Amino acid sequence: MTLRILIVDDEPAIHEVMDSYLRKFLDDYELITATTGTQAVEKAGLCISQGHPPDFVLMDLKMPEMNGLECTRILTEMGVNNIHLLTAYFDMESLKQAVEVGAKGVLKKSEGFASVARKVANMVRGTQEPAPQTKFP
Repeated sequence: MTLRILIVDDEPAIHEVMDSYLRKFLDDYELITATTGTQAVEKAGLCISQGHPPDFVLMDLKMPEMNGLECTRILTEMGVNNIHLLTAYFDMESLKQAVEVGAKGVLKKSEGFASVARKVANMVRGTQEPAPQTKFP
């Protein structure tokens, strides 16, 4: 079955960069993109209604209209699992809030998109868990 990867980031260039890197590590996936939390909720709802919710979500933390934490909370309530924050801005308070709303991990943009794509590919294949410092209980 084709993996569905939802990327939620208000910078469309991030979607393109991640897609190009993911293609190096994954053969069979469908990239779903959203530039706002509202779009993400709508697109995830459509996927759920089709019987195939997103398998993996990369969620930007800071976005206009609806931030990544609020969107993660809503997606989690809808039954979407495996949501990971993809962010340049992160602190311990954000980590605590992310756990509370259902995020499973954090991937840092500062690691470089090739590294992030490799980690995503490994996680969706089930060959790697997030590193201990980014894995939530």
